[in-house]
Amino acid sequence: MIEKGELNENGAKQVDSTYNVKNDGTIEASLTFTASKTNIASFPAIDDDHPDDVRLQCYNRTLTYGNHELVTCTCSYFGIAVVGTTQKTEPVISYDAGTNQEPIETHPRWDTIGGEPNAPENGAQYDEDTGQFIGFAGDDAGDLLGVQYYLTPATNFTMTYWTTRQPNLSKRLKVVKDPEIGKKIFPRIPNVKNFLLIDMPYRKVGNLYQVTEQYMGSGDRGWNEEIYKPMSAGL
Repeated sequence: MIEKGELNENGAKQVDSTYNVKNDGTIEASLTFTASKTNIASFPAIDDDHPDDVRLQCYNRTLTYGNHELVTCTCSYFGIAVVGTTQKTEPVISYDAGTNQEPIETHPRWDTIGGEPNAPENGAQYDEDTGQFIGFAGDDAGDLLGVQYYLTPATNFTMTYWTTRQPNLSKRLKVVKDPEIGKKIFPRIPNVKNFLLIDMPYRKVGNLYQVTEQYMGSGDRGWNEEIYKPMSAGL
C-alpha cells in the first residue's frame, strides 16, 4: 500500500487520494501524484490496477504542469463490487407505469359484457357470417355504446447492473418467470404471469459493461413461449 506522502518505486509521491463506493455497486477512486518533469513516466498508466484494490483500473489521467519543473498527475479509477461469483453488481430496479389498449372482446369478463353471437349482452352486435364482434349499439348498450377498447396496466421494468462479462444478446425476446438477476428483490405484480425480455442495451466502460435489461409484463395468460422463443439457447 502506498501511503500519502510516500514515494512509489519510480519516484512519484502520492499527495492525495479518494475512495467512493456507490449504491449501484460501482467503486470510484482517485490518486494524485507529484514528480519532477523528468520523472513523469513514473505515474500510473491507463488500465493499471489501483495499488490498493485490483478491482479498480485507471481510466483517466490529468497532468498539471506547475512551477519548478513539478508535475501533478490525478489518476481516476473505476471498478465494481460483484455479488458472489456472478461477476455482476446488485441491480437497480426501475418501474415505468403506463396503460395498454386491448380490444374489448378480449376482456376476461366478456361473457357478461358482450356475451356471444347466439346470446349477446348489452347490445353487442356480431357479424352474421363470421361471428366476429362488431360493436355495441341500440338502447341496450347503455354506457357501453361505442366502446371498442379497455385499458390494462402496462408493466414495464428495467434492471440495470454492471458486469465483467459482455452481454449475450441472443437472450432478447425470451420469456422468463423472473429476471435471472435480482430474483430476491424483484417485486411481485398482480395478474402478471411472466415477463418478456425485450432488449438489453449496454455500454462499455474500460473492461466493464453497464447493462439495462428491459422487461415487459404479461397479462393473466402469460406470453406465448412458442412465439417468443430465442433463436439460440444462449450462455
